[in-house]
Amino acid sequence: MLLRFTKMHGFGNDLMVIDLISQYAYIQPHHMRAWSDRRTGVGFQRLALIEVPQHPDVDFSCRMFDSDGAEVDWQASDLCCVARLVADKRLISKAQMRIELRHTVLEVEVHTDGSVSVPLAQPSVLADSIELPEHLLAPSPWLRATSFSMMALQGVHAVLPVLDVKQVPLLELAHYLEQHTSVARDTLITALQLQDRNHLKVATWQLGSGMVDNFHQGLCTAAVYAIERGWVNQRVHIESLCGTTRGWMHVPEREQRMYFTGLATRIYEGQIRL
Repeated sequence: MLLRFTKMHGFGNDLMVIDLISQYAYIQPHHMRAWSDRRTGVGFQRLALIEVPQHPDVDFSCRMFDSDGAEVDWQASDLCCVARLVADKRLISKAQMRIELRHTVLEVEVHTDGSVSVPLAQPSVLADSIELPEHLLAPSPWLRATSFSMMALQGVHAVLPVLDVKQVPLLELAHYLEQHTSVARDTLITALQLQDRNHLKVATWQLGSGMVDNFHQGLCTAAVYAIERGWVNQRVHIESLCGTTRGWMHVPEREQRMYFTGLATRIYEGQIRL
């Protein structure tokens, strides 16, 4: 049988999205692995399956898979793509959508310009900061803070305010943090540059992996860090160094949640044999 799918792009990630509400298919991991191949298949980083919900108070269910066919936790960038597609195809004819996800149910909002707002838990501050090595404390054109602020949000984040993200020696900082036995191996280092009250720019390196320019929780963590210190407005635009990932973060007063708003793009529609 031929299965309809949509290829989407959002915040540095490309998704293959399959609507299993208007069509039926039993998709197995070996199908996903074959489809993820960029030479012989569709090519994607993540696969989203839109399905009929199991609960009556939910609009639809969404499961996420990686390119190996393993089910994984959702990201805000995934939901921006999925909700945008559901709205465009009029599978759900309302702006507020309740989505059944792995381990949770979330209510997202699709705006008139096609952007999507996703609620997220706020990061927590870890007790100890980590001082920069002495040889980096000399005056430099990028240095603003003398220590990493350690935070937690679906992993550990080392946030470092800087004057210019383009000049930050991320590889050297990564090697330094890797020497600390208390630092998790997959910690995200996020260098945070304040451009003005409405704009932030970040550069991120993940220990054990390297430079990261697609959507990641370090974006959200860095924005909350700046908002809580009063450096920027409560709704701030944040952008990665290379510009492939950008969106808005909003931290309302007296709320336990923050909101990421971004715009995903539909690349093309296609069919693939199952």
